[in-house]
Amino acid sequence: MLRGSCFYLRHPKKEEIPQLIHLLNDLDARGPWLPTELMLPGQLEKRFEEQHSSKENMEYFLIIGDDEQILGRVFHFKTVPYFQSREIGYSLFSTAFHGKGIMSEAVALLTRYLFETTLLNRLEIHMEAGNTGSEKVAINNGFQFEGIARGAGYNRGRFVDVRMYALLRSEWEALQGV
Repeated sequence: MLRGSCFYLRHPKKEEIPQLIHLLNDLDARGPWLPTELMLPGQLEKRFEEQHSSKENMEYFLIIGDDEQILGRVFHFKTVPYFQSREIGYSLFSTAFHGKGIMSEAVALLTRYLFETTLLNRLEIHMEAGNTGSEKVAINNGFQFEGIARGAGYNRGRFVDVRMYALLRSEWEALQGV
């Protein structure tokens, strides 16, 4: 478990999967930046079972409030096979928690965890152009803007540009005063 100021990060429990499926398929909770494709419960259950057997390609954490409510999720996954890097993804399940710094803190906890427990040298965060909330999360955690992948994403019936940010281990260590 990774402790934050008013929440903690932990892996999902098997009995939480039905609630998580409901949250992931709640289009209002997704907001405008995540795809509207609904996820099949069987596929999600299978994905969670696979993720619990190995974290080589992906590791998934729930953001749990002090009242034990599932607030959101944060995860990392391998993108380019020959890179020593991971991409970080995240979302909050309620707009009531937006703008309170929860996601910036959750990403900071995950970043620390990854740099302190793995040999990764690079973390990335990608977001649809215009997603200023997600961009603030990246910037607040010291990620540097690297460019735009034009037309790389597809959301709500259109191709969209994706802004790319990255943080190297040496940059993170400098921010930590190491």
